[in-house]
Amino acid sequence: MVVEGTKGILELLESSLVTERIYTTSGSDFPKLKGVAYEKNVEVINVSSKDMEIMSSLKKAPGALAVGEIPKYTEDILINSVQKPLDNRVPCLVLLDDLVDPGNVGTIIRTTDWFGFGGVVCSPRTVDIWNAKSIQASMGSVFRMPVIVTDIFEFVESNNLKCMVLDVKGENIYDNYDIPNAIVVGSESKGVSDKIKQASDMVLSIPGSGNAESLNAAIAGAIVCSEVSNRWSKFMLSQ
Repeated sequence: MVVEGTKGILELLESSLVTERIYTTSGSDFPKLKGVAYEKNVEVINVSSKDMEIMSSLKKAPGALAVGEIPKYTEDILINSVQKPLDNRVPCLVLLDDLVDPGNVGTIIRTTDWFGFGGVVCSPRTVDIWNAKSIQASMGSVFRMPVIVTDIFEFVESNNLKCMVLDVKGENIYDNYDIPNAIVVGSESKGVSDKIKQASDMVLSIPGSGNAESLNAAIAGAIVCSEVSNRWSKFMLSQ
């Protein structure tokens, strides 16, 4: 994977993942980045501004770029986080059904990290989470959250998950008090597939009183993650 920008690279260096090497633009000064890289024994290579522009996938090359090893998580790791949650973790996963916007995907991963969810499952047609823009939008959370890519329908069915689907035609989420094991967020244009809706336990919507046709996928995901996190906290306090 390629990580661009000093903040993302510092997050990568501080994570448990392997940083293979770092490239910086000649003449640029990144004292903190270079200091941490030295402590972690990671090579820093100077390149020309022209080469950095070629290497970067962003419109404006940030001047610092790192290459890191992509982590490999198993389905068992995510299921275990639901069945045996650690302290202060929410025993729930977020499933992304064919999301194509890297900004949305990265933001949702960041949201699950904030609320302490167990992990993220991406359908095969969801945008690559190791896309530089997805990584940037996650603000380093992608380095901490377990993420796998697999068929969403089969994942829900084979693991017998209590599944919540977001859909504008669903029941008002605030009239429902269940705590799901999985939340499915659908694609920006088509929503959640009918096949997955049929496999789910509940189809819920976020009520609104304005004129917008729908919510942005990342915003909708954040609202539901907040609601489920709140329900889990109240449940734990009642025990």
